[in-house]
Amino acid sequence: MVNARKLRAGVREAADSLDQAGGQPNRLPGFTYVPLSHARALDPQSTLVEGIRGAGKSFWWAQLASSTHRAFIQSAYPEARFDSSIKVVRGFGTGLSTKDAPGADVLAQLVEQNYRPRAIWRAVLAHHAGFSDEFAQLGRWSDRADWVQNHAEDFDELLDQADRALDQRGETLLILFDALDRLAENWEHINPLAKALLQVALDARSTKRIRFKVFLRPDMLQDHAIIGFPDFSKLSAHKASLAWRRSDLYALFFQCLANTQGGGSDFRALARDTCGAALLKKAEYWVLPSALRSDEADQELTFKELAGSAMGSSPKRGKPYSWLVNHLQDGLNQVSPRSFFSALKTASEETRDDYELALDYRAIQLGVQKASQIRVQEITSEDYPWVDLVMSPLYGKLTVPCEVEAFKQIWKEQKTLVTLEEQLQKKQGIVKLPPQNLEDDARGVLRDLEALGLIQTMPDQRIQMPDVYRIAFGFGRKGGVKPLK
Repeated sequence: MVNARKLRAGVREAADSLDQAGGQPNRLPGFTYVPLSHARALDPQSTLVEGIRGAGKSFWWAQLASSTHRAFIQSAYPEARFDSSIKVVRGFGTGLSTKDAPGADVLAQLVEQNYRPRAIWRAVLAHHAGFSDEFAQLGRWSDRADWVQNHAEDFDELLDQADRALDQRGETLLILFDALDRLAENWEHINPLAKALLQVALDARSTKRIRFKVFLRPDMLQDHAIIGFPDFSKLSAHKASLAWRRSDLYALFFQCLANTQGGGSDFRALARDTCGAALLKKAEYWVLPSALRSDEADQELTFKELAGSAMGSSPKRGKPYSWLVNHLQDGLNQVSPRSFFSALKTASEETRDDYELALDYRAIQLGVQKASQIRVQEITSEDYPWVDLVMSPLYGKLTVPCEVEAFKQIWKEQKTLVTLEEQLQKKQGIVKLPPQNLEDDARGVLRDLEALGLIQTMPDQRIQMPDVYRIAFGFGRKGGVKPLK
């Protein structure tokens, strides 16, 4: 007999947080899970790693830089091809010492001093590659950038020496870069720095033992101001994506739950008794057997013991295993672990202490509402502020699916697109990726919203909105989770 309270506490602990705010991992190695589809993303040969917000870019940036987490990955997930011969350092990201990487303020100063962005990133490469001679004596990034900018031939010679030394030792130097949207205060200055970084990353591929790994969002790889340089296609050939399938999300959840103090032992017993899936002990932590990693039938049986078999009085209303992911999916059919864990955390907190299961289906519905609220806040306040301006006038006025004319009418009455154009003109060069098709009026903006995954165009040309956005944006849908009030 499983203990619902202990399992609920375990769910809360497992789903507590996936955010990676600093330079060091905030979870023990046992909370690390490598989906089979992510093995290529961790491979040192994959220079570009793209992922939507919350997909795990900063998570992997921190995990790969931790020797204890790398050792666990090597032991538990050998398919990731990340062995002890790989030396990992970091060239940019949050929470790093200026000694190891230039921060945004240092980068701004270097640019103001007319150091070329390429010279700055080549200086980062030279520092981590351990250039000898005169360069090794330089302790300030301005001095390093100056040396690189004025010693092109010496740089090439020392890079070749460093590469040969690594090869003789059988080592590979991997330099990680994350949080490119924090390279500078505005996108007018971010773009040339990001472009130069990708150019130097491509240059590094001409060496045998030095590789960059750059974590970035898909929109950056669509921006010509960043990728518009010769031979970018050679770099994009070494791109991997942090996409999460339904089985990957549940495997991550089960991996974390199995290693919690509150409910780990109860969950391991539940998994064994439900589908005969005995977890394995590796490097002091529990690891999922293959059945719980990829077999959705076994995963659903296991989750059924936690959340029941139906989202209401009948399975016709949906099964928790599929319902949860379906209602967190965006218009591009992607779900981030952050949204998934946010919903589970809220569900564990909203389920009554005396409830017979770890999770109440009604609490799962509340969890989806909370996840929707967080996702919309991220989109409108951090990534694409213009989205809030075009969506706010629609709040509580539309039920999807609906006709395009319904959007056009409200936007016309509220003069929404006129206001948007005026604001964009005032902030030209500052706003990242404004709507690309605003000149096509309402239909153009709708195309931009669809490209972001916020809406979908149905075969009959009506507009649908996924629940992960619909709920917080205040759109109605017959039979759907209620919008937030």
